[in-house]
Amino acid sequence: MSDTQIDARVVQARTVCQQAGVRFTPLREQVYRLILQTRAPIGAYELLAQLQAVTDKPVAPPTIYRSLDFLLAHGLIHQLSSTKAFFACCQPDGEHTAAFLICQQCGTVQEFSEASTDVPIDALLRKVAAQADFSIKTRVIELSGLCAHCQR
Repeated sequence: MSDTQIDARVVQARTVCQQAGVRFTPLREQVYRLILQTRAPIGAYELLAQLQAVTDKPVAPPTIYRSLDFLLAHGLIHQLSSTKAFFACCQPDGEHTAAFLICQQCGTVQEFSEASTDVPIDALLRKVAAQADFSIKTRVIELSGLCAHCQR
């Protein structure tokens, strides 16, 4: 992601937070920028190391986890359960089912949703859940395989 794209996503994040009536603090912004800069999901301790490299203040793990919890709660990032790592949301201004294509070889992740396809993912999940009398709490789909580059 280019610096211009990252700046645009940060502006969008500020708007999301402002509309929710919450503060997008400088630390939260730093953590969000670090996540946006990565092509692959990033773990909390890797974020901690990167943050400590760019700041003069000491940063403890609970500080990172609080920022990550905030970013998750406001839909700015996702946590991939298969890797316990974090990845920027492609559609932070709306609730959606997050679906990820995760390359087993290089670790890159591509997110897709109904907004990026013409497939009614949410409708399918609601139908299946209703048929099973099941209440969905989390809507994250992770598919692992090989990306186009690694298939060559």
